[in-house]
Amino acid sequence: MKQIIIDPRLKYNYASWYLLGIKRFLKGWKIKYEVSPFKDLKYENTEDYNSGFAFIIRNKDQEKKVFVDTEDVAKIFEDRYEWCDVYGMVNPTKEQVTEYNKLIAIGPEFGVTLGSRFSTIIRCLRLFLKGRKYSAISFKAYLRDYLYTNIRRRPIEAYECETKVRYNYIFHASTLWYNKFAATDTNMYRGEFLKACKKAGMNIEGGLFYVNGESVLKEMPDYPKYKEEYKDFIYESRLSMDDYIRKTKESVVVFNTPSVCECHGWKLAEYLCMGKAIISTPLTREMPSPLVHGKHVHFVNSVEEIYDAVVKINSDEHYRKKLQEGARQYYVKWIAPEIVIQRLLEKVGEQP
Repeated sequence: MKQIIIDPRLKYNYASWYLLGIKRFLKGWKIKYEVSPFKDLKYENTEDYNSGFAFIIRNKDQEKKVFVDTEDVAKIFEDRYEWCDVYGMVNPTKEQVTEYNKLIAIGPEFGVTLGSRFSTIIRCLRLFLKGRKYSAISFKAYLRDYLYTNIRRRPIEAYECETKVRYNYIFHASTLWYNKFAATDTNMYRGEFLKACKKAGMNIEGGLFYVNGESVLKEMPDYPKYKEEYKDFIYESRLSMDDYIRKTKESVVVFNTPSVCECHGWKLAEYLCMGKAIISTPLTREMPSPLVHGKHVHFVNSVEEIYDAVVKINSDEHYRKKLQEGARQYYVKWIAPEIVIQRLLEKVGEQP
């Protein structure tokens, strides 16, 4: 019997993308959650929990081990790498892809809703009980991540359904983060994108979410500077997820830049899934296949280029539609959930 065995000690909001891919691609396979085949993999702290999750493919008398590394940091978890036959990684560097022969760059993903809130809670309880003897992660941590997929995420179909783009309209919603890279890159580029849109006379909604709290100030003492620097774009209350999806799809262009830890953010995967015209700064992590400027995305290499890109995409409908189609085509070919699972299986020579 064709069987897939999944380690229940998974960070559900990150694993949801791949669980959906398994469901879609491995139709007819028996899917079970069992901790015993994975007990040599340690889950003793948050770092272990954030590393990703493991599963095993059993087909006849063959067994293949797969680990999916969903961590934002470009770090190889050596014990997981040694354990598996293929190591799928969201955020590898070019050097890591070259150096580690079992590693495959799988591209960005985002959390999705997989069931009702009730069924999610039941699944959380069931999987927690299955893995608790071999995990030091609390039930509260599990439950928070499971419920996040219902409260702050939506089914993938919500992202895929078409919505008409509004000319001269920009919607952008992102967090002002509070580490060194965020200060010099992520926050700065997002802020400059909104300034460019304002300069271009665009109708702007959303903005930059300002995070309050002592921990923020401890990490970045000058964080309050953003209230003045981006005073035209600051918001301090969470937006509705349904509004976020709908308005993002209506936006004539969207903006991407590497997020905290220089990683692929969830936004890049969302934008590709939605088939958006994307302006992006250069990526610092590897993709399954290069994103091509002018085909899949419009790359900018400096702050000065952002304004010209906004004006071009807003005014040139043909070019905008070319980017939209290219983004969606890339998603379908390389990072849709079922495609990622297919590529992982192909890497170990397994066919469904």
